[in-house]
Amino acid sequence: MQFPKDRFSLNLFSIPFLSTIGPDFTIVYNRKSELEAFTLYRALSQLSEKVVRLVNLYDFLFSEKPYADVNNVIAFLHDKNDVIPFLDSMWSLGGKGYLITCNVDMKKEKGKGDVEILSKEGELCEIETSLSLLKEISSINKNKRSEEILKELSSLNTLEEWLKEKVKEVDFNGLIVLSPLLLPARNLMQKYLNTEIKSHEDFLGSSNTYTFITTGADVLTVRRMEFELRAKGKNVREIIFDVDPLLAPVYLSILTYLFKQPARVL
Repeated sequence: MQFPKDRFSLNLFSIPFLSTIGPDFTIVYNRKSELEAFTLYRALSQLSEKVVRLVNLYDFLFSEKPYADVNNVIAFLHDKNDVIPFLDSMWSLGGKGYLITCNVDMKKEKGKGDVEILSKEGELCEIETSLSLLKEISSINKNKRSEEILKELSSLNTLEEWLKEKVKEVDFNGLIVLSPLLLPARNLMQKYLNTEIKSHEDFLGSSNTYTFITTGADVLTVRRMEFELRAKGKNVREIIFDVDPLLAPVYLSILTYLFKQPARVL
């Protein structure tokens, strides 16, 4: 894997409304926005100890919306076919909240009712949004873990060296299986690698080669599966992301993005 002359850069941005949201709110997402939604959900749950509801868009629209409190909603949606029904539903119920989207066309749209739209763009939009969310939540909360995350995010230039070392371990051959904490990275990995990525719960033992990607926190979840596959004569590799579990899915997404373009990596 070659590294080009141009350095890899990530552009984080401010999300000031996160400091003003109430203690009880709903995060709306779909499969294409799992990375951002789960990053915010986990950061708030673990760093702020806030009660947060994580709801799939279609559950929100068809099952929960008529009964849920729609005055405190943050949605992560990128496809206009998802954005429009969400905005229409919020408007019809007099809902209040925010929409964060990587759909550049939404810059021309105005939020309906009391929904504010924050539209970002760029090839790494989902990754930059996730890191920006983590930085904002960590800045709001004063605890040791938040301080460590802030310290790491303030020196993202050091990520280059870590990625150079980590990429030596990476081999995306065979069936790729993610542990629970890394599952939010699945959609972007499938997009970048153009291959199906399985979770530890839904993979089928039909391949001869497996790559399990996990964190130190949930490695035991996949170790039993690895042992059983090896006992059957399968070729099994394990990659451990030894970083804070809140950062791990985002870093894995970055690494996958870099892996698929050897001409311009870092």
